[in-house]
This record gives sequence, C-alpha cells and structure tokens, in this order.
Amino acid sequence: MRRVVWRLAALGVIFTMAGSAAAQDSALKASSSGEVRHPGSAVYPSGARLSDLALGARVDPDAYMAGAAWLRPTLHDAQVRLKAGVVFELGAIRMDALSHGKDELGLAAAGFQAWITALPVTGRRTSVVLDPDRLEVSAADNWPIEEGDALFYPRRPSTVRIVGAVAKACSVPQVALQDARVYLAQCPPSVAADPDMIFVIQPDGTVFPQNTALWNRDPPRALAPGAWVYVPFNRKAIAATTDGQFNEDAAAFIATQLISTEDTP
Repeated sequence: MRRVVWRLAALGVIFTMAGSAAAQDSALKASSSGEVRHPGSAVYPSGARLSDLALGARVDPDAYMAGAAWLRPTLHDAQVRLKAGVVFELGAIRMDALSHGKDELGLAAAGFQAWITALPVTGRRTSVVLDPDRLEVSAADNWPIEEGDALFYPRRPSTVRIVGAVAKACSVPQVALQDARVYLAQCPPSVAADPDMIFVIQPDGTVFPQNTALWNRDPPRALAPGAWVYVPFNRKAIAATTDGQFNEDAAAFIATQLISTEDTP
C-alpha cells in the first residue's frame, strides 16, 4: 500500500512539473518604459492583452496618453523595407535633379535623405488606444500582446515638428487650435515642396493628408502636442523617379517615430 501511495505521489510531482513546464512554454515577455512606475520586462501568460501590460506598468498620471506607443517586433522587418524604399527613392530624386540642373530639388532631397537615414526603425503600431482605463472597458482596443511587445509612455511635449521639403527640419511651439498650415510660417517650405498639400501626423501616428491651396483647401486641422507636419515633395517634379507613393510612404515611416525627450518642456 505504501508503495502505491509513493508511486502516486511521484506521479503527482511529475504531473505538476509537466504542468509548470507547459505554463512556461506558453508565457511571454513584454516590457514598458517611459513615464511608468514599474518599467522593464515582465512575464505574462499566453493570451494576455494590452490592458494587462499597461496596468502592470503602473502608468504615471502625468504620462502623455496621446503620444503613447506600442512597439511590436514582428513589424520591424516591414518598417525596415519601408525606410529602405524611402531612402532609395530620395537618392533617385537627388541624382535625377542634380543631373538636370535642378539643384534646389537635389539639395532638398539630399538633406531629407540624411535625416530619414538617421531615424530608428521602431516597430511601432500606430493609431491605437493605450490609455489603461480605456483599454479595460473597450474590448475592441484591447489587443492580445506577443512576445517582445513593449509600451512606451512619454511626457507631454510642447512642440510640433516640421520636416520634409523645407530648408531645415524645425521644432516650433505648439499652439492650441492653430491650423496645421499656419505653422509653416515659422518653417517655410522649400521650392521642392508640393504647393497644394501637407501631411499631418498626430502623436498617435495617425496620418491625415491636408489640402492647403486656395483651390482645394481643407477645413483647418489643429495639431496636438508632439504632432508632425510633413511637407511633401512636389509630385510632378518627382514623378519620373518615384512610384507615385513616395510622399505617403515617407509620412507613414515618420508616423512610426516616438516622441523624444528633447521635445518635452
């Protein structure tokens, strides 16, 4: 009888160990950083969601939710290709422009190419809700997390950044309710710019094309702190050297960037 009890107990240990091993196999690591009280990596069960990661991070009340970022390793390769395509086409624009005596277009393309090249590939998934309280009550926004996912909660910035076909990339003070195109007075477009539109990129990474000419002007669009204005290159001037989606691709890659501590008060 004792031998039977011992064998059952031993099997119980085996079952427990097997269950523990299975649980470890199904666990995943995810992390948080920025304005959180519990930064760093933690282990979550398979099937965990954004709310589990956000609540575990203990986000500070002063964190800037509009600029929070969800970084996903599985998006990295696609964004590497996106960046490479933009950099390649800028090189083609530059060479074609300089070979045809269009020096200002060539110099603008070279400057923007150098700026884009220096940007990191983040793996950011854009246009998502990352406020922990909202995630708890909105099943549609509360996505499952994957191995290596990370959340970043920045401080609230005080600026808007203007890049693209401008003489030099600018960071200017954000003004409440001011239309996006008004910011261009502080960072004028170059002669290489498209005269009819800009791209507004809000701090959550959502991209909005905005027509700005007198003949096609869209209603005013206010920018949140930390937003970008991408001044596109003239579509007609670059038509021969790009695939027709260059400006959209450039805006999409800029949208993956994080709010920098350099943009905070």
